[in-house]
Amino acid sequence: MPLLEPDEAEAEDGPIITSVRPDTAHVRAPRFLDLTGDFISAVLIIAGGVFAYGFVQIG
Repeated sequence: MPLLEPDEAEAEDGPIITSVRPDTAHVRAPRFLDLTGDFISAVLIIAGGVFAYGFVQIG
């Protein structure tokens, strides 16, 4: 993991670290669950609209 180049004025403050998000299964799982939840919500909203359309008399 590459580190940031330290400035000469800040070199004495301590180690310079970067916040890098690792690509592991524990990081990918919440993103997958979030995407799956969004997809299921979209399907339910569309299916509910189609189902409700059958009960509504327009015209």
